[in-house]
Amino acid sequence: MNFARTALTTLLLTLAVMHPAAAADYPEKPVKVLVGFPAGQTTDVIARKLAQQLSTSLKQSFYVENKPGVGAGLAAEEVARAKPDGYTLLATSSGPMAVNGWIYKNQRYDSVRDFEPLALIGVFPLVLVVNPNSQFKTVADLVAYARLHPGKVNYASGGNGVTNHLVMEMFKQTAGINLAHVPYKGGVAAMTDVVGGQVEVMFEVVSIAEPLIRGGKLRPLAVASEQRVSTLPNVPTIAESGFPGFRGNPWIGVVAPKNLPKPVADKLSAEIIRISKTPEWTRAMGELGAIPETMGPADFNRFVRAEVTRWGDAVKAANVKVD
Repeated sequence: MNFARTALTTLLLTLAVMHPAAAADYPEKPVKVLVGFPAGQTTDVIARKLAQQLSTSLKQSFYVENKPGVGAGLAAEEVARAKPDGYTLLATSSGPMAVNGWIYKNQRYDSVRDFEPLALIGVFPLVLVVNPNSQFKTVADLVAYARLHPGKVNYASGGNGVTNHLVMEMFKQTAGINLAHVPYKGGVAAMTDVVGGQVEVMFEVVSIAEPLIRGGKLRPLAVASEQRVSTLPNVPTIAESGFPGFRGNPWIGVVAPKNLPKPVADKLSAEIIRISKTPEWTRAMGELGAIPETMGPADFNRFVRAEVTRWGDAVKAANVKVD
């Protein structure tokens, strides 16, 4: 009995000593970073920049593998089922983490239960745009007209349940207006018809809309972020336009499978946040129309939980379901 107790104590002490050592040695082999979007999409571009930086600073290969499908849910599902050893990570966004669970009936992962949040690294501001010949010069113009003419103003989106559809639903609820939704098969087609004047208004990611704004093909009314965007410094936020507290940002962060050892999680989180605060990273994010915004594991965990509720309210208001 005493021998068994002594052996168990020795084993536990050995594991306790080895645990931090394992974190100190991490990573000892290449690390896969899954992305649920095609190559070239903004989340993919940012994930590749991050992987390159991590490869340099942690002296081991971090490589991106794209696995698009089911609203980026296939990649999330794979990571949720992966071994929690730090060698499979997920660069993900508000769609697969906060929206998909509300619109896909058969989703096989839980955004809160199945992941270890490591860090939030940025947000992607949306800008509310109209055709340059539109009667709407400001958010106040749009809201005033829509209140007098319910359902008469059309808005475009890249499809039912996509980010710019749901952010408009959030805005409609906040402003107390009724706009008619015109869904397209992708954001390019939607934006083309706003530029052409066939549809009156839409939200679009700043990085996509900004060149058209500079070219005089779109008029910006406001950005949906909490702060103004560096590439559109004269465009007010929706909060500044009479709706304090409004926020409609998609975001990007990094998560790992649940039960990742804390020393490994802490090491990864600290390094990702350090990279995200460098001038080089800030400049690169700005070029993509993104705003660097960092959160560590505890804050990011609370943020994801709140985002699931917030985006869920928008999904329910829009009555979106995908089989």
